[in-house]
Amino acid sequence: MKLYLILNIIIVTVLMTFNVENTLSKNIDSIREVIIESVYVNDKILPENTFKILASDKDSITINFKLKAPSDLDKSAFLFKTIFRNGKDSSVKTVGVTRAIFKNLNNDDYLLNISAFDLQRKWNAKPVELRIEIDNEKYTLIQTKDSLNQKLEALLDVINNSSNDNSKNIKQEAQSDVLLYVLLVIIATLLIVVVIMLKNKKKTELTPPLEDRSKDSALDLIADMVSKQDFENLQIENSRLRAEIASLRGQIDAMNVRSSNLSSQNKELQSNLTKLSLYKDELEELQKQKDELFAVIIHDIKNPAALIKSLVELLTSYDLSTSEQQEIINDIANTTIKIVALSQEVSRILALETNKMNLNIEACDINILVDDVFHRNQLAAKNKSINFHQELGSDLPLPEIDPQRIDEVLDNLISNAVKFTPQGGTIRIKSYKESDKIVVEINDNGLGLTEEDLKHAFQRGARLSAKPTNGEASTGLGLWIVKKLIDAHHGKVWVKSIIGKGSTFAFSVPVKHEKSE
Repeated sequence: MKLYLILNIIIVTVLMTFNVENTLSKNIDSIREVIIESVYVNDKILPENTFKILASDKDSITINFKLKAPSDLDKSAFLFKTIFRNGKDSSVKTVGVTRAIFKNLNNDDYLLNISAFDLQRKWNAKPVELRIEIDNEKYTLIQTKDSLNQKLEALLDVINNSSNDNSKNIKQEAQSDVLLYVLLVIIATLLIVVVIMLKNKKKTELTPPLEDRSKDSALDLIADMVSKQDFENLQIENSRLRAEIASLRGQIDAMNVRSSNLSSQNKELQSNLTKLSLYKDELEELQKQKDELFAVIIHDIKNPAALIKSLVELLTSYDLSTSEQQEIINDIANTTIKIVALSQEVSRILALETNKMNLNIEACDINILVDDVFHRNQLAAKNKSINFHQELGSDLPLPEIDPQRIDEVLDNLISNAVKFTPQGGTIRIKSYKESDKIVVEINDNGLGLTEEDLKHAFQRGARLSAKPTNGEASTGLGLWIVKKLIDAHHGKVWVKSIIGKGSTFAFSVPVKHEKSE
């Protein structure tokens, strides 16, 4: 009975040395770490730096932990991740509390891994691990061992404090028995420790090899006590568990990649949705402008058409002289010319809207085009007593342009200057070279434009606040056409104006034309 009790105490002592670390490899922050503040088994607090707990299946285990980090680090929000597992299964939780409680655990070995991470996944704190062993038999033996140790200490105190001469022999005998008892415990403990450590080596890859743990020759004898079949079975089980862990890690990585892809696709869809919303608003605005444009065109065609009808009725209803008939015919011809010109302008607008403008590019002297348009508008300027001047640069390089399109640009800008310049005003046309571009400016001292006019000057169908000074017709399409034609040449058009003092419309085209892809 005494030997049985000694062996039980030795086994309990050895089993308490079992501890396996199984920390998953991951990138961690070397500054932040999770630490265990305190551990309770029922109401009993365990010593500090406890990383292994032995308890029974009736006990309640409470573990308090926290994130340790320097006070000057980023205080961003974070969560704890707990992984609680044994040899069969595991449980993973993400929590915001700093306490873990376990009750009614089955007899088994458990490993608790506690880590922390911020919500943006910028850092992962160094984790901490705690082993929990639930073994009713071992726990009972430990309790018995502690009780026996207490009784032994009490017995030694009695022997040491005894001053009775008659008890000296008893004391010596007791001390001898105790010393023999302790010696047996130590020897047996050492032997069983080696046996248990050898078994633990077969259960987990984290335990160092047997030959590294002791140099005593007695190991060969002890190793024979371990079943070779058990060792092979443990190796197979260990390989299976590692394969399952590798598979789970692969699934987690695949899920992370999938999550990243879904996040990217979601951002792309959100961006496309925003673009579609902008396109919708733009299309609605273009539709509104188109409706307004056709209303303007119908109005501008209706008046000349009504005038032609009246003139034809006058020509056929009365006995008119030859001179009167000729005058009416001339009015009809002039009105018809206006309708044809407006129709041509509408055709140009429709062609420009298709974005399929074909340019006939050639090297051309832009001063020749300016001079030609200048003379075409000279009569209209003379009728309004406008001082009409041109200052053309000399030795200008020949830009690669479509002469017909640039002629149309010049005619729009110069005829507009004539329309909006009052009687006795002044118009100056200049051409010059600037860097690798040819610039043409049309300056007048007419009515000028407001700040609001400048914002919308080149928009389609824009009706500016300034009105022609002699009742000339204006559709509000000329400047929009100018911008479309200059854009097709990869050039730039702009306007500067002061209300009441006049305006300067200008454009530039590159000397070397760049072909659009």
